[in-house]
Amino acid sequence: MNGSESRTSPVGFDREHSRRDFLKTAGWATAAISAAGIGGFGIASQFAKAQGGAVNYPTYQGLGDVAILSFALQLERLEGTFYANGVNAGIFSGPTLTQIATIRDHEMAHVDALTSTLQKLGAPVPPAPNLTYPPGTFSDPGAFLKLAATFEPVGVGAYGGAAAALESKELLAAALSIHNVECMHRVAINILNGVQPPNNLAFEPTLPFGAVTQAVAPFGVTPG
Repeated sequence: MNGSESRTSPVGFDREHSRRDFLKTAGWATAAISAAGIGGFGIASQFAKAQGGAVNYPTYQGLGDVAILSFALQLERLEGTFYANGVNAGIFSGPTLTQIATIRDHEMAHVDALTSTLQKLGAPVPPAPNLTYPPGTFSDPGAFLKLAATFEPVGVGAYGGAAAALESKELLAAALSIHNVECMHRVAINILNGVQPPNNLAFEPTLPFGAVTQAVAPFGVTPG
């Protein structure tokens, strides 16, 4: 048993974020946003104030909704493949394995949802990238969890940064529904890494587009 196995496992996530429920979430969230009378820029402004004036959504403007969703799909593929390899590596067991497998299922559900959304928009679905991970990632539990603790904040920051740049409120709501689950993943990985407290953030930071692309380029993910 490695060190992470002895830690209390976070509460297991259920399967509410399947593709069908993802679209349901997008529907009611869109209605809530419309009823509140706020669009993406209003949300971004609120986040900017919470982060002391940091505004990152302009770095995604001009890309267009399809390009943003396509890049999000590649990020989800990066994470989904990572967690799938972690599950299959045989380096985890017990509650830790269960948690990692659950996160894998969430990421793959996100892949399916984003793929379906692009198809419904009549947009091309980008081919899966040729992913690469550092040597030892899938043979050392500590190395795996350390990399997971890097991936999750990047995903959270990317969704938070890009959401306000989406022109479609429906897509904005869908992106926020994924963002919320990615935040839970970050906390879950912190628990597995023994971070105390596992969530010490009142507001999740956003990341500019350039920072996200720079962070994931070494793993084979590029925009476009």
